[in-house]
Amino acid sequence: MLAAIRKHWLRAALGAWAAFTAWCVAGFPPPVDLPAHGAQLETLKNLLSGDPGVSAVYEVRFPLGYGLTYWLFLPLAFATNGAFAVRTALWVTLQLFPLSQLALLRAFRRPDWYLLLGLPLAFNLSYWYGLLPGLFAQPFVFFALAAYARGLDSPSWRWPLLLNLAAAAAMLSHLVAFVALCLGLVAFGLTRRPLFRSLRAAVLGLLAPALLCLPKAWAMAHRAVTEGPWPPTEYNLTSHFAWFFQNYRPEGVLAAAAPLAVSAVFAALYLWRCRSEPVGPAALLFALLALYFATPKTLSGIYLISVRLPVLAAVASLLLVSAEAIVRPLRVGLVLLSLASLAETAIFHARFARAVAGLEEMVREPPPWRHGYLSLAGRRVLGSKHVYLEHLGQWWTATHGGAGHNFFADAEHHPVRFRDGVALPSDLWAFPPEAADQFDALLVFGDAPLPPHLLGWKEMGRAHSWRKLVRPASMQPAPHHDAQ
Repeated sequence: MLAAIRKHWLRAALGAWAAFTAWCVAGFPPPVDLPAHGAQLETLKNLLSGDPGVSAVYEVRFPLGYGLTYWLFLPLAFATNGAFAVRTALWVTLQLFPLSQLALLRAFRRPDWYLLLGLPLAFNLSYWYGLLPGLFAQPFVFFALAAYARGLDSPSWRWPLLLNLAAAAAMLSHLVAFVALCLGLVAFGLTRRPLFRSLRAAVLGLLAPALLCLPKAWAMAHRAVTEGPWPPTEYNLTSHFAWFFQNYRPEGVLAAAAPLAVSAVFAALYLWRCRSEPVGPAALLFALLALYFATPKTLSGIYLISVRLPVLAAVASLLLVSAEAIVRPLRVGLVLLSLASLAETAIFHARFARAVAGLEEMVREPPPWRHGYLSLAGRRVLGSKHVYLEHLGQWWTATHGGAGHNFFADAEHHPVRFRDGVALPSDLWAFPPEAADQFDALLVFGDAPLPPHLLGWKEMGRAHSWRKLVRPASMQPAPHHDAQ
């Protein structure tokens, strides 16, 4: 029996992870931006289908260095809708996370069970904020590092090919992750001999995607030192030390503490055994930590950029020491700590599902043409500092399309953009009350009384804390809205 468990535990663990993450992303999960990504996908589908109503408001762009997930999962959006496609994209990303860690562990000759210590890292900042492009890029950083290490140990044409493919996927998903990959890979390569061969492999593996993204990288560098309609560069040293502990509370007290404890144990063991362990993983970890502490909190208009990076360093820390350095009681304790963190994650997902109950009923029917979302409960819920209610109503657009709002159509790095001279208000609290008149219907969350300017709207549905309002003059369906 024990032999069978030891033989098949990895398959069982990956199967359990697949089931657990499927439950996490089902329904309306908490990741902040996920509904907006789904609305982008559904609107992109309708644009490419030639919907004249959608085309009157939006247009398609092809940004570089961001959003590979949109194009990869667009066929699924055509077959279903943007909401289903984006949930599937998140689930697939969560499967790539342990698979890429496993590839990295094996490339560095570390035991498979370390994988259990890295699973909580999948629920990092990019997950909770629903930054799907950034989250999708992370596994490809690990795949690329694994391919590079394999290529140095056993020269073969397939490893440079896989390195190029993984690096290109990381770059096309999120430019920040690609920058981290370049720095970490070169730092590791500098520890390998012969040095010329290792650096040549790094250049050949990164050159094509690096040249491809050079214009975008130059533009982002210019924004970092230039004032404009984007957040100014802000370092904020406090965020590098306290941000996670200040913001990960309802999500679980172990959400930040458990990965930090695991990394600290591995770092301490490495310092104790550094003479018997290879220096390459330590160089990789040091480079990624240095990048984290050197990166401002806000840079080139990208908010919270620095706190997206620790997950990469945390995974690298698992490469520091071999299995014999970890005695059995410590091994059991670390695994239990990681599983406890996952249990807290499950509890928060269940609490969030209860808090937003009723949304499924609200989005079941297609909306009138222009539809918006208003949260009377603010942007935060369950005591969290994350703005989980910011885009929640965009699941209506993600499911049925039409002209929704607040799904990044005013941002240059997304494929769906407003046409010149066309725009819809994003946050209805930040605009004059008459801005609501640009919409035919509103989803309203929260039990507070309606604002005075919405008292004349007709309530067409209610479920738990959700209400569906329609302007009396807009109760007829829009002529160009092809609802699914």
